[in-house]
Order: sequence, then C-alpha cells, then structure tokens
Amino acid sequence: MSYLRITLLRRAIGALTLVMACCCALMGTAADKYAGPAVLPPPGSQLQIPNPTEFSELLLTPPEGDFGEDYLSEEFASIVPAEEILEPFPVYRWYQAAYWFGPTPWDMGIQFGLNGSEGANQTQSLQVGGHWKRKTKAWKFNSKIAYNRTSANQVETQNNALLDVRLDRPIDGSPWSLFALNQTLYDEFQAYDLRVSLNTGVGYQWCDTETFDLEGRFGIGTSREFGGPDNRWTREALFGLESEYLLSKTQRLTAKVDYFPEFEDFNQYRVVTDAGWEIDLDRPSNVSLKFSVNDRYDSTPNGVDPSLLNYSAVLIWGL
Repeated sequence: MSYLRITLLRRAIGALTLVMACCCALMGTAADKYAGPAVLPPPGSQLQIPNPTEFSELLLTPPEGDFGEDYLSEEFASIVPAEEILEPFPVYRWYQAAYWFGPTPWDMGIQFGLNGSEGANQTQSLQVGGHWKRKTKAWKFNSKIAYNRTSANQVETQNNALLDVRLDRPIDGSPWSLFALNQTLYDEFQAYDLRVSLNTGVGYQWCDTETFDLEGRFGIGTSREFGGPDNRWTREALFGLESEYLLSKTQRLTAKVDYFPEFEDFNQYRVVTDAGWEIDLDRPSNVSLKFSVNDRYDSTPNGVDPSLLNYSAVLIWGL
C-alpha cells in the first residue's frame, strides 16, 4: 500500500473518531437534562412503555404498585391538572329515570307492604305504590301513588288508590313559587267511582335549611266525582302545608296536609293528611323502611264513613 493511501486512511479514522466523540458528548448532555428512572423495572412488570394510543390512559390511570412519592411529580401534575381528570361516565339501567330523561337529580322508588293473619279469622292487607321526584333550581316535581287492598274472611273491605302530583316553579330565587296540584282518588267503597281534583296557586317557603323544610300553599281549583250522586264540577279553595325534618343522615320525618273547602259553603270540605317516618337501611343500601299514616276526610260522604284512615309499614326500594 502506498504512503498516500495510508495517510488518507489515518485521516478518515481520526475524523470518524472526532464525530463519535461529539455525538457521545451531546447524548450525555441530553441524558442529564431528561433523566430516566434510576432503576428500570424488570420485564413483565406493570410499568410498561405504552403505545401512542394509550398515552392518555397512562396519564389518567397511574399504574398500581409502590413507585415512590416522587412518581406523581410536578411534571405529571402540569401535564394533567387535577380538575381536568374526568370521572367515569355513569351507566344507567332501563328502570331508572336518568336512562330516559338524562342524568338529572331524579329520585324514584317503589314500596311494598303486606300484613295478614290466619286462624279463627283470615285477614290480609296489601299496600303497594311508588314515588317519582325531581328537584332543580328552576323546578320541583313530586309525585306519589299508593294502592290499598284489605280483606277479612275472604270478603273485601278496602280497595282504593290515590295519585298525588305536584309541580312547583320558584319565582326568581325568592321564597315565593307557583304550583299546580292534581289528586286523583279511586275507591270502590265510596259513593262515587273516581274523584279528580285540580288546583293551582302560590306557595311560600317558610323555612329551607339542611335539616328542616316547611312550605305553605294557597290556591283555587275545582274537583268532580264521577259515577256518584253529585256528578258536577265544584269550585274549591286550597290551603296546604308540607314539611320535612331530617333526624339524622338515615332518618327523616315528613308531613303533609291539604284542606279543600268549597267556595259556596266552607262547611263542605275535604282534608287529606299524610305523615311518615323513613329509615334508610344499611344493606341493601337502596332500601328503606317507612312507617306512614294517611287520613282522608270528606264532610259530604253521601251515606258512607266520612273518614278513611290507613297506617302501614312498608319497604321502599330506591331506583
């Protein structure tokens, strides 16, 4: 090999060595600036290098295990702020109101109560029903239905159902509100088959705290008894009170009374009273026990008992 070729080869090797030295220096500087973990996890551990599509999932779901207190560092918090970490999207069932009307503060439940005896006399008493409520800043919806059936020695002594629907609309955030009320009663042991009552008016929130709620109502409306001797629409007024008191986180007292006098004669009136004590059970968590008393009085009974009193203990299954 000639002297010229040897000289060119030496110069090429020297230039290549210089380039490699510069690259190593630059890589060392970058490694100091972007330091990785001191000890790499063993193969098969939970901390794996994610795919690009799994990057967001890695940020939102830190791996399980003990990686030290420095794992959730300031760099991690700057990448994903705490207020931007989203909660899992809830899944609603077909029997929940939010499944049909959206994730709003719905409160639904069905109730069931049974009592009976066997011996010299046979008695059976059944009560089923449910409630459907919703409360927002703009509206308050409250509905309830209860069905009662009682028999003694295989002879039916009670068969009735009451539907109560209330809709309130607050006025500009003040204690005043507008309301609409409908009560529909079916009773086989009354002089009529069906009675419908429609009322509207204004309400006033006397007290609204975390533990006690008291609301009064005044309005006007009309009612009619179908299938009875007095088959006409009757003008009537409405005076009502409704309250709720939280005894504890798991116990509450409720009371409601509505007084319906006729405009032509205040001596002819109806009074519907309902009171209850509800206790939330630990297991299952969506079941509660309720003791309730309901009384319906009519000053014009048309030959039947003017008062009908029902008291019961029922289980409420929250949906």
